[in-house]
Amino acid sequence: MFFMMSSLNLSIASAGFMMSVFAIMGIALALPSGFIVHGLGLKRSGIVALGALMIGSFIGWASDNSAQMIISRIIEGVGMCLISVIAPAAIAVWFPPEKRSIPMGIWATWVSAGSILMFLIAPAMNSFWGWKSVWGFSSLYTLVMLFVFILFFRMPDTLNESINEEHGGDDESSFRPYSNTSIWVLAAVFVIFNIMVMAICTFMPSFLEIQRDFTPEKASAVTSLFLVASLIISPVAGYIAYRIKSYKKVILCGIFFASMGVALPFVVSDKMIPFTLILLGSFAAMIAPAAFSAAAEIMKYPSHAGAGMSILAFGQYIGMCVGPALFGELIEHAGWVTAALMLIPIMLTGFVLVFFIKVK
Repeated sequence: MFFMMSSLNLSIASAGFMMSVFAIMGIALALPSGFIVHGLGLKRSGIVALGALMIGSFIGWASDNSAQMIISRIIEGVGMCLISVIAPAAIAVWFPPEKRSIPMGIWATWVSAGSILMFLIAPAMNSFWGWKSVWGFSSLYTLVMLFVFILFFRMPDTLNESINEEHGGDDESSFRPYSNTSIWVLAAVFVIFNIMVMAICTFMPSFLEIQRDFTPEKASAVTSLFLVASLIISPVAGYIAYRIKSYKKVILCGIFFASMGVALPFVVSDKMIPFTLILLGSFAAMIAPAAFSAAAEIMKYPSHAGAGMSILAFGQYIGMCVGPALFGELIEHAGWVTAALMLIPIMLTGFVLVFFIKVK
């Protein structure tokens, strides 16, 4: 972010907007993606998604100005949106309800694992080849994963490619999942969750560099600790939800304690920042796997999984879009600490909303 801002002559608020542009196509496509997956099937939809990610990253690699980078972010957003719907929908059709929470917990590490990887290697890549090399690397490994997906992904034998089955094959049933109130409330909780996650992931490195005089490499490494915890906690949270038979309790615990700790990394001493980021990341990591599993439980039928995940993705991308732009504006007008403190009531609003979700 720091070097992109310098290269493209961006303010911190403008940089936040550029991050948010990535989510605009996610917002636009999130709800239609449920129909896309229902019509094309999971495998064909996955090929389209990975193709968009590859093409978008390649354009970013070749970009020389902010307009080209915005185009890159939009195309990448298409692929990201579809993947975020396809993967949990695939888990929903592969696993029965009582066994979904653990694989959902494993899946929930996807953003964290990728982000940790890039937090650690992006500064080194920037030092050797410039900041655009990150996009070049992304386009190449996405091409590899496209071939892997084509070769190895398959649907369960009990379901056909369009994931139609009883209660899910007719036109009327295609629209029925979108009238479920609980899935929309869960999506609202996911908006709030992603506002917090994107605020931390987008601006913590800049905070550490600008306010605490960390080197770019150290700032990225320390920020990655926020996500490292989820590699362990997300599968554990899935297992806990499986054992206690309650997704709601896991979400409530995660969002409450995350709200209590969200401002700590901005106010503690330099030595305490890594600890507070691990703590915050641990509680935040409880939310996504329980939310994905709750969405599948709310929708009930495997054929409705794509629709349910598309609504959850809609909330995710609104949060991804609002988070960086909102936090960037708050920083410019109120300062770093006040901006962080204002995340607390936002998170507590999500805590209250969880009580209105009709799920275990």
